Amino acid sequence: MEPIIDVHSHILPGIDDGARRMWETRELMKQAYGQGIRTIIATPHYHRGKHYVDPDGIMELAQKVQREADKLFPDMNIYAGQELIYFNGIFDAVAAGKTVPMAGSDCLLMEFQTDVSYETVYQAVRQMALMRCRPVLAHIERYQCLRTPGRIEELRKSGAYMQMNFGSLAGGIRHVRENLWCRRMVQEGNIQFLGTDMHRVDFRPPETGKAVEWIYKKCGEEEAEHIMLRNPLEILIGDAGDGSMAGCGS
Repeated sequence: MEPIIDVHSHILPGIDDGARRMWETRELMKQAYGQGIRTIIATPHYHRGKHYVDPDGIMELAQKVQREADKLFPDMNIYAGQELIYFNGIFDAVAAGKTVPMAGSDCLLMEFQTDVSYETVYQAVRQMALMRCRPVLAHIERYQCLRTPGRIEELRKSGAYMQMNFGSLAGGIRHVRENLWCRRMVQEGNIQFLGTDMHRVDFRPPETGKAVEWIYKKCGEEEAEHIMLRNPLEILIGDAGDGSMAGCGS
């Protein structure tokens, strides 16, 4: 199995509702490493009025986490980013340099309220494109407005990339219909990135095993490598703007 790049995590300690202290960050990294994750983009929340640390502070904290990772696993890499929770002033914050893009690229991880309208998502994507930023929509399985056929494809044509959580592909009796939709989105090539969205050891720890097994079985080794390694690598090396990002089925 190829190494995994996790593009969505909350491992920076004491900064949002993710890891509470560095000990918990270390434990999360240990769990992630045991599941094949070798690169993590730390994406603490950015929200109006709370969860705010200036970009320099986030970069400094990510460097501290990298030093801890070096002690545990010399081949684990930590990059900084943010998960921007959409509000009316988010574009002003981006323009003012108050936000942190993913791994120093021009990609920004964006989250919306679960009941967001499609018009809001579409206009946000268009605005980001006008600002020469590339939005990565976080855990798209949460937004019911994207279940209408054709909407994800329209957003992709407008410059957006889609991220889904590993846990949503894991399967299970309780959420059969939800899992089927998520898996179909991957198989149809609509998902460019996967993330653990890990928070704490007792709340949403990294769990990739079942999802990874399903991807290799149903999509094949080459497509699994695309969605878990090659696509995020294009972010890390700053070469994701040519439209080449692939997913299972593309």
